Amino acid sequence: MPGLLTHCRLFDGLPEELDAALRRTATPRTYRAGQVLMYEEDYPDQFLLLTEGRVRVWRTSTGGTAMTVHMLGPGTMPGCVAALRQMPYPATVTALTDIRALSWPADKMRQLIAAHPELASNFLQMIAERNEEMLQRLHEVSTLPVAQRVARALLRLAADGAPGEGGVQVALSRQDLAELTATTLHSVSRLVSRWERAGIVAAGRKRVRILDAERLETEGETAE
Repeated sequence: MPGLLTHCRLFDGLPEELDAALRRTATPRTYRAGQVLMYEEDYPDQFLLLTEGRVRVWRTSTGGTAMTVHMLGPGTMPGCVAALRQMPYPATVTALTDIRALSWPADKMRQLIAAHPELASNFLQMIAERNEEMLQRLHEVSTLPVAQRVARALLRLAADGAPGEGGVQVALSRQDLAELTATTLHSVSRLVSRWERAGIVAAGRKRVRILDAERLETEGETAE
């Protein structure tokens, strides 16, 4: 499986024998777009590493509506904290695109983490980076105008989006983007339409293609 683990910080700098063991014991998995990878409140039985595609992480509110809380792409491990702590998944994870992933039994991975400080350290680093990103998003929601929040969210998602002719495509709906940035569908639709007219993005059903990243960066730096 050359190259499949290189996108994930979890495997940075591991001893050769441990790296080889992880590669050897990984089980390849595939999921179709729309398929659920894990359900909120289920107990984890695996550690899952995304190698291709993007997933939507969402929770059900007290009112019964779905709320998108994150989008994850290659190199990430959705549900890894729950698997590590042996607790129910805090959210549902659904494939936005076709997914390729690698899987390890939860009990076996926990044994490896306990036996290898390098692996445990990488796990902590990855979790810390995710927490830092979430704190940044909370700060943006609390302090920035809507246009800046939406622009920055799109740029973050584009970092591991699928490059294509004329720009980078991000798989998400306008509703997902509204939920990610704590705003309304109306506000996101108005912004995306304005940016389409300006040639900054091109939007379709459950996707946004970034045509001019530099101008979108400018939108993320200035008030609405």
